[in-house]
Amino acid sequence: MTPVLIERTQICDASWNDHIRKSLQCVIYAQTFYLDIVCENWKALVWPNIQHPEIVMPLPMRRKFGFTTIYQPLFCQYLGLFTLKPLAEFEIGSFIRFLSEEFSYISAYHFNPENSVRMSSIASAVSDFQFVKNHTHWLHIRGNYGQVHSGYSQDRKRNLKRSKALNWCIQKSADINPLITLFAENQTERIPGGVDPNAFVRLKTLFGVLNAGGHAEVYHAIFNGQIDAGILIVEFAGRAIYLFNAADRVGRRGNARTLMLDQYFRDCNGRMLTFDFESPEVSSIASFYSSFGSTPVSFYAISKNELWFPLRHIQNWRKRFFKTIQGLF
Repeated sequence: MTPVLIERTQICDASWNDHIRKSLQCVIYAQTFYLDIVCENWKALVWPNIQHPEIVMPLPMRRKFGFTTIYQPLFCQYLGLFTLKPLAEFEIGSFIRFLSEEFSYISAYHFNPENSVRMSSIASAVSDFQFVKNHTHWLHIRGNYGQVHSGYSQDRKRNLKRSKALNWCIQKSADINPLITLFAENQTERIPGGVDPNAFVRLKTLFGVLNAGGHAEVYHAIFNGQIDAGILIVEFAGRAIYLFNAADRVGRRGNARTLMLDQYFRDCNGRMLTFDFESPEVSSIASFYSSFGSTPVSFYAISKNELWFPLRHIQNWRKRFFKTIQGLF
């Protein structure tokens, strides 16, 4: 089988989004409106044809130094292949071989966890790609807050009790700006060179569309009349994503994010959701997320660099730099 590369202009939004929603790998990252906001540009691989696709694969792209690269955008943890039936190994292999033949540089491309079961055997068969197994953390909410709370570690329960004793005021909000300000003032200093302001512009645009569609939940933690922490959670088709968060020193020391997440889980009482913590490969953060009773879920990332020297080394540096930024977001 040979996938077909198509342009964004060739994609019918309604048909594409319906396919994503019905797919076994359904996630909001692959909806056309989401891709349009977070990607500089994107195309797609489809099979067998554009009229009746059975498998689709969105490809974020941008131009650098005169060549086209595939990259993983901010606020988009993974993409991969989306299909209505279980994928065979040869089907995933066909898409990866197409990428190998058509692109000399892929800074990173993340496949969704549902693709993982077939990826391990493919990794050893494709020599020009680097395969890395990453992990996120999922918490399955089965309609009962008491069951969720019982899964907290003893340390998380103690910190939750401490945060409640501080009399935080937890409020829902339709305003993302305080959360972005908190991040800019407290997290960007940890990023060499700071953060491209365009990242915050994209986030504001994304939030506006998500909020209008009823997909966004923002919580603020307020102490002495000041917002000291906030979280943004995105809901779509039975999955919730912990997309963005920030806190100042008061918020961190007061366990405000623990309290806000707990409040969200309380608000989910009676609902069935898979909560994705969007966990980066940072042991301290992964430990924090697992303390809520979540379990690690693997997904594969591929990369490829066959550029000529010295571009190969420049892009390797850029890749490490942007990996740092993605981990902080």
